[in-house]
Amino acid sequence: MTTFPRLRTASLTLREWKETDALRVQKILNNQNVTRMLSGSPYPYTLAHAEVFLQNRVPDDLGRAIHWAIELQGEVVGGIGARPLHETPIMGWWLSEDHWRKGIMYEAAREALSYLLLERELPKVFADAFSDNTGSLRLVRKLGFVHTGKNEGSSRARPDGNYPTEEFLISPLDFIEAQQAREQELAQ
Repeated sequence: MTTFPRLRTASLTLREWKETDALRVQKILNNQNVTRMLSGSPYPYTLAHAEVFLQNRVPDDLGRAIHWAIELQGEVVGGIGARPLHETPIMGWWLSEDHWRKGIMYEAAREALSYLLLERELPKVFADAFSDNTGSLRLVRKLGFVHTGKNEGSSRARPDGNYPTEEFLISPLDFIEAQQAREQELAQ
C-alpha cells in the first residue's frame, strides 16, 4: 500500500501526521490528565518529545503500521493508530482534554476500525486501557470490543510502578454487530 488512507466522517478528518503538527501535539500532550492514560508519553511533554513522536509517525510502510492525526475543523485534536498490522494490531488513541465526552473519539475510532476490520480485512484488533481510564473503557465497549482479561502496564507520566489494565479484542463481526445495535438504539 502506497497511498495514505485519509478518512473522513461527518465532522472529522483522519489524516497523515505532518512535521508542522509538533506544536499542537506538544500542547495537547503536555497535560498530565491526557498523558497519564498513555504508556509511552512522559509528563511534562516537550516540543522535542513531539518532534520525536512525529518522526515515528511519518507513514513509510503502511503494511506494518498506520497512525492518523484527528482533525476537527482544521485543528488537530488527537491521534489514533494501530500496529503491527501484519500481526494482531494494538490500537491506541489520545484526545485533547478540551474535547473529552463529546463523541469525537467514538467517531474517529469507529472510522479507523471500519477501515482496519472491513477494508483491510484484519481478523481482529487488540486494545487495552488502564483500569482507571473510564472514558476509554466506555469507548471500547461502545465500539464492540470484547473484554478478554486483565493485566498490568506502566505509564511514563505516572509514578514508577505498574497499574491495572483491561484488555479487549474486536473482530469484524463484533464491530458490525455493535454498529447495528447502535443504529437500532438511535432509531428508537
